[in-house]
Amino acid sequence: MDKVVRSVLFGQLFFIGGLLVCVILKPEGLAANDGISYYGIYERTFFPYAVGLLGSAYFLARAASSVMSPALRPLRLSFRTYVPLVVGIVFTPYAAGRYMDYLHTVCGSALFSLQLILSGWLIWQLRYAWWAVALTVMECIAGVLSAVFLRPPHGFLIQSQVVFQLAFGALVLLGLRRLRAST
Repeated sequence: MDKVVRSVLFGQLFFIGGLLVCVILKPEGLAANDGISYYGIYERTFFPYAVGLLGSAYFLARAASSVMSPALRPLRLSFRTYVPLVVGIVFTPYAAGRYMDYLHTVCGSALFSLQLILSGWLIWQLRYAWWAVALTVMECIAGVLSAVFLRPPHGFLIQSQVVFQLAFGALVLLGLRRLRAST
């Protein structure tokens, strides 16, 4: 496994691991309909939340610096753009007032949007492989559900966000393996 794939994999493991620790420490977050960011507003869960997201961002930065092929430049630029957005999500807790909530929402929406754009680019690069299309459709459905559940007091915001991120992570990992073999 090359450096880029390994870095993305470690980033995904940080994200999933941090989130799992948060769920274990405060399982009521699964029913709070405040999304993954719910864990960023409580002292008990802030550390694993921050380590999970910032660890993921760190490994995306490493992956970006390891992408050397000019054909994969959009991937490198995407990863570099994701890093400040993830940092922004961590350090703008939505519950710290209207301004912070706005910044948090902007960072999260931009991240989701850019991930969908990269997914489209990956589909094109992978010549419309069925699994790439299926994972992107899963992202789209989860993204729409995330938007639907963003404001109501009850819903499945965290679940839809996790499905989106897992589908995106799988697409990037599988796509990288295929693209790196062909470049």
